[in-house]
Amino acid sequence: MSGTHDGTRAHPWPLLGRARELAEANRALAEPHRAGVLVTGPFGTGRSRLARECWSEAGRRGHPCLEAAATPAARSVPLGALAPVLGPGPDGSPGLSAPRAPEPGRPRPVLFLDDAHHLDDASARMLAALMREGRLSLVVTAEPRGPLPWREHGLLPVRLEPLPLAVVDELLRHALGGAVERRTARLFRQASGGRPRELQEVLDGALQRGALAHDGPVWRLTGPLTATPRLRALVESRLRRLSARQSEFLERVSVCGRLILDPARHADLGRLAEEGWVRLVPSGPYTQVELCSALHGEVLRSRLPSQRVRRILREEAARSRHLRTHPGVLLDIVRWRADAAEPLDEADVEDAVAVARRAPDHDTALRLARELPRLRPGPRSVLTLAEQLFERGHCQEAEAALERARRDATSPADRAVVTALHVQHLAIGRMSAEEALSAAADARRACPDAPETAVLDAVESALRCRMGDVTGALRVLTGMPAHAPGPVQHLAQLARSHCLRESGMTQAAAHLARRPWPGPPTPGTDTLAHPALLIGAQARALAESGALRAAGRLAEHGYDRAVDAGALRAQTWLAEHLGWTYYLQGRLDESRIWYAAALAHAHEAGLRSGVWAGTCGLALVAAVRADVAEAEGRWREARELGGGAWWRPEEALADAWLAAVTGRIAEARQRLRDAAGEAARRGMRTTQSQLWCDVARLGGAREAVAPLARLAASSDSALTGARADFARATASDDAAALEACAAGLERLGARLLAAEAWNAATAAHLRTTAPDAARRTTGRVRDLTGPAGTGARTPGLVDPGARALLTGRELQVALAATAGLTQEETARQLSLAVRTVVNHLHRIRAKLGVRDVSGMRAVLHPGPAPATPARTRAGQ
Repeated sequence: MSGTHDGTRAHPWPLLGRARELAEANRALAEPHRAGVLVTGPFGTGRSRLARECWSEAGRRGHPCLEAAATPAARSVPLGALAPVLGPGPDGSPGLSAPRAPEPGRPRPVLFLDDAHHLDDASARMLAALMREGRLSLVVTAEPRGPLPWREHGLLPVRLEPLPLAVVDELLRHALGGAVERRTARLFRQASGGRPRELQEVLDGALQRGALAHDGPVWRLTGPLTATPRLRALVESRLRRLSARQSEFLERVSVCGRLILDPARHADLGRLAEEGWVRLVPSGPYTQVELCSALHGEVLRSRLPSQRVRRILREEAARSRHLRTHPGVLLDIVRWRADAAEPLDEADVEDAVAVARRAPDHDTALRLARELPRLRPGPRSVLTLAEQLFERGHCQEAEAALERARRDATSPADRAVVTALHVQHLAIGRMSAEEALSAAADARRACPDAPETAVLDAVESALRCRMGDVTGALRVLTGMPAHAPGPVQHLAQLARSHCLRESGMTQAAAHLARRPWPGPPTPGTDTLAHPALLIGAQARALAESGALRAAGRLAEHGYDRAVDAGALRAQTWLAEHLGWTYYLQGRLDESRIWYAAALAHAHEAGLRSGVWAGTCGLALVAAVRADVAEAEGRWREARELGGGAWWRPEEALADAWLAAVTGRIAEARQRLRDAAGEAARRGMRTTQSQLWCDVARLGGAREAVAPLARLAASSDSALTGARADFARATASDDAAALEACAAGLERLGARLLAAEAWNAATAAHLRTTAPDAARRTTGRVRDLTGPAGTGARTPGLVDPGARALLTGRELQVALAATAGLTQEETARQLSLAVRTVVNHLHRIRAKLGVRDVSGMRAVLHPGPAPATPARTRAGQ
């Protein structure tokens, strides 16, 4: 559906994700020995749509086309389904309105028959006879278990399965006319079960209720997904065709969420699974059953009175009691008893909260954690509740709970954990880094010899890493006791991985982050170091090592886990990791989407630090895309948030690229040099390589060669080495070296940097009058920067023909002029006299064959011009 934003459909829903099945069906119709195609699959998977497309393709190939539909009403009438295509035969008996026998060499007629499982016997016999005689081909749809008397006549079975997430995302993009947040796409797939028909209904309902918003560059859900009246009617009609036993089983699954599959329930499962009602989920030694669609559960539960719901919950809790030693079953039993308003055992609830956090399932963990202070009063119960409140974004309520725990804490262990949680909220939630570190130091001085200080050390090291202080984090990690509790060691795991990565040991960083997360979570540590964040740490290390594509796939996996768990903080930071990973790849459209997702999640979770990081990322992407208005607006927002002690590469790069895109390239290089010095002071060697590489990209390749060579020599990162090669090749202007560098960057997945290297190689070939080589390298630039390319507009992508004609100084003057700087501003930026700038502009116009700055801009950057500040243009 490519539709308007009010939910009306302007065009048919596109047939996506079915290329293989459609190709099989089309080939089958072209085979002489085939009688046709049988399309099956769960309800709503698009059986009729694919069959109709196959039938239409047959018509385009010259087959006479006929159409009929079998219905329950027509089944009671002999030949009722075929009535629309029947006519008098030669002997007066009914026959198809088609040639009695195709002429030699002419294709057979093709009949499209929908819902063939409703076909009456007379129609079935007639079609079987026609297929036997080779006078007709069929394209039919049917339920997976529907009775078809002519299966033996050579119909090719084509089974459709629910659509995967990637196709659902593509459908939503097509329907909404823009990118869709990945979490939103996942929720749509869960609600619809991946069935196109239900996806249409869910999307229409969300648009009509205003539950979708175009939030910056992406569409995202702002409200729950619910079943529309039409979807309810569809589900109800399907339910009426099930037996009472099957309906009752589905009701139990809808109430309980998941049920252990036992032998007594096997008889109901076959048809329900075939028709797409339920699916099997491995769970340790057991197999559980759950509904394929969340909205099916909504419809089923709405049919049940509350007394019936409570009875089901009590019965299933009693039925599963003998399996309670399995953690997942224990969690289900406690949840069911809580839903049924049954008395709860405090030990069971405590264990269930730990299981839910480890699962992770933060919605359930919070729900049960609310019961703990009532069942077992004390600071640890309140701490557990506070942590889950922070995770779900209820910051004000969490702070109140934390204050209550602080008043009640009496033991050093409890006080240390209270302080740890307080410190991480100050730093990450409020972005008050100095206050957070001061609180940690005060607590450490109060009990310098207590083993609980290890919790404070672990929290502080992780916070310092997130703030961009690797030197400080290493100092804290060095002082940590060697035999700290397991959860504390794994909290420090994130910090050590970050420190290794920024020290240039990216392989060791990725290996460390791959270590499993053993043992139960500890209050005060799990929120900051959510298990999904270890996946993010591994992905970030892979990205910085140069395995950019693998890093993107892994980070998306971690993000999906965080979404499924309802872990808002983990979603924020994994989205931010993905924004950076796609930025390194040069895929700026995707990077922008992920930074926008990080910003939205941070607002939802109450993370001021995440809001700042997401805003800096959006400012950086906008600047590299030469979207000046967007970049300046985002940069103002980031500055107003005030990073303070926080420092990230996105911030420094956004500052520099905003200067560059507004023509102040010399100033941009100086800002990058200053930032590289700050990164060195903070122990961030990998970040230094990014900053010095951008100095090279903005005309400072000669000065970047030495520092990048030193950084590459002390790093195992292929990306850092490629950056050093880029600076060397750019400084030498050697076409062969630039081509080798570009190919290497392309293999790593760094598309934008590769495109700039190919572009520089093209200019070098033009300067040495090698037009054939220039055409070849120009093709590589086009491949990387085309419609689905980087989306960037950088000095490194200036038209190579113009770049070959201009000196380095002339190019700087031209870029300043086309960015909107006046002659006086250009002179100050480049430390030149105004008269010198005027002379340069005269020579530039002569070389490029243009009359003014507009013509100059069209030559340097062919294509739509970016927005520029409203000021007097240089040279006009």
